Amino acid sequence: MTTASSTVTGESIRLDGVVKRYRGQETPAVNRLDLTIDAGQIVAFVGPSGCGKTTTLKMINRLIEPTEGRILIGDRDVTAENPDKLRQSIGYVIQSGGLFPHWSVARNISALPRVLKWDKNKIAERTDYLLDLVGLDAATFARRLPKDMSGGQQQRVGVARALAADPPVLLMDEPFGAVDPITRVRLQDSLIDIQHKLGKTIVIVTHDFEEATKLGDKVLILSEGGHVEQYATPEEILTSPATPFVEEFVGAGATLAHLTLSRVRDVAHEPIVTARVGDSATEVAAKARAGGHTWVVVVNADGTPRAWPSVTEVLSKPTVSDYTDHRLPTVATSATLNDALDAMLAASQAGVLVTDGRGAVQGALTIESVMEVIRAQRAAGHPEDAQDTYVDHAEGGS
Repeated sequence: MTTASSTVTGESIRLDGVVKRYRGQETPAVNRLDLTIDAGQIVAFVGPSGCGKTTTLKMINRLIEPTEGRILIGDRDVTAENPDKLRQSIGYVIQSGGLFPHWSVARNISALPRVLKWDKNKIAERTDYLLDLVGLDAATFARRLPKDMSGGQQQRVGVARALAADPPVLLMDEPFGAVDPITRVRLQDSLIDIQHKLGKTIVIVTHDFEEATKLGDKVLILSEGGHVEQYATPEEILTSPATPFVEEFVGAGATLAHLTLSRVRDVAHEPIVTARVGDSATEVAAKARAGGHTWVVVVNADGTPRAWPSVTEVLSKPTVSDYTDHRLPTVATSATLNDALDAMLAASQAGVLVTDGRGAVQGALTIESVMEVIRAQRAAGHPEDAQDTYVDHAEGGS
């Protein structure tokens, strides 16, 4: 769930009796949907296949035309607007980024501003700003082609492109479904950070209930025909499922989803001792031991971690080694405790390093801290099998 933004630049969205019927089908794909999304919120649509979540999303920007009803953005009835003009005012992100493969990153991002005939200097400034916003260095990536980037980098460019003309509304259709789990978590954290800065109104379709509870200020659970089973905060859905359908849909994932409601920033971090490549090994080791630490974190000039060696490993050479551990487990402060648990299990470590929005290390989080939260949840009356679920998760993965 996102943190409140200091600025709200989004607009509200209201669906009023929206219906979608496809020719040749007796049952409407979406039947009489009424929904209000407040300005500046992230709302996640989730539900089984065929529930109408993607259809509903695409009706907001009229990639799919509603059969009946009204859709309002702010106080505008967008069902009466020119659909091409409407789509120019709404950001849209799809799975795998949807970038033009033979265009550079900068040209992909600037596509809509060029259509809108923005000044060249303004376009260049906006492109650099957006690349920085999504965590990509403009000097490195602006001229690069999509084929020369990872899936996660392409998806970041897709988000930047969707934000290029500063739209009040951003629609995201399974945006992180095609990347690996670690990249997925990082992209989720990046979206939370972007939303905190910009305060857009974001609607995201996902099949992943954990992702919905992590990202959504509210979660909309739909069943077949676009029927609203529950529309509420993640906490309300997990603690008070409105219908048997919701209870079954949330199901066994509820225990770990409770960890999704707790953020890394809300749990006390362990202090760390940092060092730079080339520092005196004996001085670094002495500083660590004085603080009761058995390991140190080697950081780059910008504070981002590169390795997590033990004091014994540090002392194996006269100066701190330039070794980089590419499997170093890290989580952002906006990450959930479930993300932290996954990172620990993936790296076979009893802890993770905690980083800020720029990737600079802030401290460490241990498995004991996560277990304390699980025990507290059990004591507070959350699912009794929290401990057992953790053990299953640790042994079998997820």
